[in-house]
Amino acid sequence: MYAEKNVALPRFTGYVSRGLLLHMLHRVDPKASQTLHEPERVKPYSVTRLMFGSKGRTPEGYVLDSMRPCRVGFRFLDDAYARSLFDYFTKMSSAMIFDTTFRIANITVNSKDYKELEAEAMPLKAFRLVFETPTYLSSIGTPYHCLFPEPVRLFSNLMRLWSCFSTSRRFGKEEHRVYKEWLGKHVGVAEYELRTVLAQMRGKKVTGFIGWVTYEMDVGDEWNRATVMLARFAEYSNVGGNRTGGFGETIFHPTMDWKRD
Repeated sequence: MYAEKNVALPRFTGYVSRGLLLHMLHRVDPKASQTLHEPERVKPYSVTRLMFGSKGRTPEGYVLDSMRPCRVGFRFLDDAYARSLFDYFTKMSSAMIFDTTFRIANITVNSKDYKELEAEAMPLKAFRLVFETPTYLSSIGTPYHCLFPEPVRLFSNLMRLWSCFSTSRRFGKEEHRVYKEWLGKHVGVAEYELRTVLAQMRGKKVTGFIGWVTYEMDVGDEWNRATVMLARFAEYSNVGGNRTGGFGETIFHPTMDWKRD
């Protein structure tokens, strides 16, 4: 997208991306947009932050350079909503962010089926997850967030999310219990480099971590493959709290397969 003029944007733009997506859907499918607004509902989408060239800084963020492209990613865990977004692009050639019109210049579509993710997952001894945007894991019964991607908490949450929308294998309660036990025994953090950052969303401030973590697994069994599958799934779903608002963007890097010494 290209903006019609230079525009000031906040330092963290994930919630701006979410607002843009929901506005687009509302224009072509108000019911779908309303469904995605419903509280206490597991959301079948995630967004990336806005990625753009900057002309300078402001006290609240950056000035977007209108001569350079602005990119955003919308990822759907349910194809039905993707079709609604395609309807928008067939009817509209621009979008609004705050008070500025952005001309849609190019659309790239990538698709990965749940069955493909499952079939492609091979056992690994180690892999790295890079946390590109502020990430936090919610804790039940306390207002404080978990600011470390501990394996049991992270991957059991991803398994729940996968099972909400998968068109392939879904995991039941007993499998989830067994998997959590397996994670505690066979997955560990080998090394990490993380730091905390403050993300501001209008008047709300949230602390999250960014950086990378290398996870190791000591057995190459079915649950190893499931963990690799979920780590790759995280690139589409985002992880942790407020994942629909651009938090918890991850990149997966395999670092050692099971056949290597």
